[in-house]
Amino acid sequence: MKVENWTPEKKDAIEKMLIDMWKNIGIDIPANYESIVQYCYEDVCETADPDNWHSGDVAIAFRRWIEEQI
Repeated sequence: MKVENWTPEKKDAIEKMLIDMWKNIGIDIPANYESIVQYCYEDVCETADPDNWHSGDVAIAFRRWIEEQI
């Protein structure tokens, strides 16, 4: 399946949401944050509503990234 909703602006927004989330929970930005951002970006583009995605979708993507690491 080809995903049509991939944009640099969306990736930038997801990166900002992740950084804000890490600050809110009191952790430093991970050294591998770029790979986490890429994973979350791909996950949101593939699973979330293309027009109505939000920070909750980004948090779910980050949770999936964590689960994949275990």
